[in-house]
Amino acid sequence: MKKIYVPMIRYGDKEFDEGFVGWGFQSTEDQIRDARAVLDIISLSNLKILDLACGLGNYHHIWTGAGHNVVGTDLSETFIMMAQNTHPDVKYRVENFYDLAEENEYDLVTMIDTPVEDEDVPRNAYRALKPGGSFVFQLSNPNYMHLRGQKLVNSRGWQENEDRTFLLTRHEYNEDIDRWEYEEWHLNLETGDIVIEHNFSTHLTFSRLVDILLAVGFCSVSFVDADGRPYGTSKEEPKNFFCIAYKGMK
Repeated sequence: MKKIYVPMIRYGDKEFDEGFVGWGFQSTEDQIRDARAVLDIISLSNLKILDLACGLGNYHHIWTGAGHNVVGTDLSETFIMMAQNTHPDVKYRVENFYDLAEENEYDLVTMIDTPVEDEDVPRNAYRALKPGGSFVFQLSNPNYMHLRGQKLVNSRGWQENEDRTFLLTRHEYNEDIDRWEYEEWHLNLETGDIVIEHNFSTHLTFSRLVDILLAVGFCSVSFVDADGRPYGTSKEEPKNFFCIAYKGMK
């Protein structure tokens, strides 16, 4: 039998991106709430903002309406085309945030509803910021998930479909490192093909995240809720909050 590996999340794939528009984003109301929270947290005027992984940019009118200059980037050409049609006054470009190479260009770099999973994005954000600028991004609260959300459990299963193909699933969660994996094996006995789709996510611990941000050059790191109040990392609420990393003036 022939194994075919297919990433479950395929940003930049036109068919995947068109389908993702219907199910993958937070509600527009939630996005607008978060965009307003960013402005309340920073509380400065006439900012040049770079929004990484901006998606459809449903909230960009909040920032431009407040007098800020916004640049949105995303890996998906589909998302960028839709965002540009909605917000002709915003500059958009198709770009992977791992490829960001600008230096000392922006007052604020943002990332909404997209997790920071390694040091490359903070390093690129730091380089793109002007001295005195801030990198503001959203985090999901692991305490909320562990104590108030749906319990993540390990599971395996299979089902036979009407077309005589078979689906095997595997879901595994490692609470010690806050990493989950999900895998689907689609078996077609007639063709001999096995299509394997896999996705995983690892949430950085608070201490590890702070270590990464300080290591790439940020001089201070703080956590706040959507109202700008300090967030203690042991709290169960809120479900999501913000990290602010400040680039010094040197």
